[in-house]
Amino acid sequence: MKGMLKLTCLTMLLALGSACQKSNYSGVASVSYGTSFGMCVGYCVNNLVITNETLTFTKSKNGSNPETKTCTSAISTTDVNVMKDLINTAEVAKLPETIGCPDCADGGAEWVAITYNGKVQKVVFEYGKAPAALTQVVVKFRALKESFKNCN
Repeated sequence: MKGMLKLTCLTMLLALGSACQKSNYSGVASVSYGTSFGMCVGYCVNNLVITNETLTFTKSKNGSNPETKTCTSAISTTDVNVMKDLINTAEVAKLPETIGCPDCADGGAEWVAITYNGKVQKVVFEYGKAPAALTQVVVKFRALKESFKNCN
């Protein structure tokens, strides 16, 4: 009887523990974010990639000569994990690849991509209109992007 009680308690603890966890990607290699504006002059395409403890920002111009500039900085493991934890993978998996009409009428586009287990899941949406499942991570990415405003 005591053995059955222990097994029941252990089963309940495991079930409660797993119910509280977000569905996180195992084997996440990178999380990235970007913006683009098709009808603009200057550096109109921006990408921000978090890989391990490195934050890489690239910006480029539209046209045949993109003049890409790249800047990098370190990011703590804690901050990397915060970014990954903001992504509820079960909700992101439900999203279509494209939401709305990104960059229509020069409204701009934003995107978030997660590289995990050798594949990429990318969601592109209208600038400033992040889907609920990505709102928190987009806010964090925008703040990180601001830290590169002097990337020359």
